[in-house]
Amino acid sequence: MRCLLPPGLLLLLPLAGCHKEARGDEPRPAASAPVEQTVVSASASAPPPPVPGPVLSAPTAPTAPPVPGEVRSQQDCGEGEVYVPPTPAGGFLMGRGDRGKTDRPHRVTLTRGFCMDSTEVTVRAYQACVEAGACQLPFLGDLFMTYPKHPDHPVNMVNWLKARAFCGWAGKRLPTEAEWEWAATGPEGSRYPWGDGPEPVCGAELADFTPLGAPKSNPGGDVGCFGGGPSPVKAHPKGARRWPDGLIYDLAGNVWEWTEDSYEPYPTEDQVDPLVRRETSNHAIRGGGWNRPPRALQGWFRGSATHRYQVPGLGFRCVRGAPHPTPPPRGGR
Repeated sequence: MRCLLPPGLLLLLPLAGCHKEARGDEPRPAASAPVEQTVVSASASAPPPPVPGPVLSAPTAPTAPPVPGEVRSQQDCGEGEVYVPPTPAGGFLMGRGDRGKTDRPHRVTLTRGFCMDSTEVTVRAYQACVEAGACQLPFLGDLFMTYPKHPDHPVNMVNWLKARAFCGWAGKRLPTEAEWEWAATGPEGSRYPWGDGPEPVCGAELADFTPLGAPKSNPGGDVGCFGGGPSPVKAHPKGARRWPDGLIYDLAGNVWEWTEDSYEPYPTEDQVDPLVRRETSNHAIRGGGWNRPPRALQGWFRGSATHRYQVPGLGFRCVRGAPHPTPPPRGGR
């Protein structure tokens, strides 16, 4: 088994004017014969006042039709989902690397909100998709696989294609890399989902990780604050990201999470609703895992994995929102 590497390295493991109404010459009214004026004396009785008719309300302007799949509030989200609003007009800072690094700083604006799963997709949820005939089984040849014996753990050993299939079956999709980072760092751009501090340590209920990282000789070994393999979802409530409409758990540690984007170095120009599509089998993964060190838990830390990678430290979560504007290249990669 190969291990997840730092950013930039392949881990074997993407938005009236008015017109002036044309007017022709108006026809002049025809001249009429003079009419003899009749003087009405003041003593003459006035005609009865007119009977008021019904009051008609002014017509309202038509409402613009919603974008299919658009999410505008928590009311559009389902059970187990948290509403993440659009970014402010100026966007948020994405990337913290130096010149020449793959995570160069640039500003990203997200014009639409979305509903993000409050937890990583569990074994129980994924098993329902398998039993419905819509999902393939995870790879079952690893000591720390969670399927099917641990229903409340995040499902692992699933590649990008399998994760994408599950989200589609659930009426959702994978998040873009920008959506994932915005959900994890928020408007204040915090270092970790829970804030700029405290630093993660074993026993602090912040995350499941390995203080020094798993050794390269045994990346999937029995390591980590809680031993080999991920923890049940919501096991580390103090490390959750708090949004006005709810908590999003385990955005740091437990398992890495697939995103929709192809893995590419960041641009330096500002971006609006980015989605990276390249003829490559590598996709961005986020959040770190139970066998990774604390630096992988930072909200802007990037990893990459080939689309068929299936390991015990990699899972996913889905989002509900406007569909991706373009299909992935090469028939699904």
